[in-house]
Amino acid sequence: MKNLSTKELAYINDMLSWELLTAKKCYQYANQETNPVYRQLFFDTSRISQQNYTNLLEFIGQANNSQGGQAKQ
Repeated sequence: MKNLSTKELAYINDMLSWELLTAKKCYQYANQETNPVYRQLFFDTSRISQQNYTNLLEFIGQANNSQGGQAKQ
């Protein structure tokens, strides 16, 4: 895996924040929704965002291991 720059890692960190916020908000909306179709849509979106978050964390872990724990400037 190629080395990631500090800027690339910062962007991935932003993506993690966006996915986490999306997962939390969709879960909250699902619990407030009375229409079963929309409720399921919000739960599904929350689950997908959680999976995206997990995948990004795994990617960062792999990148960190392959770079010896250091990002290039």
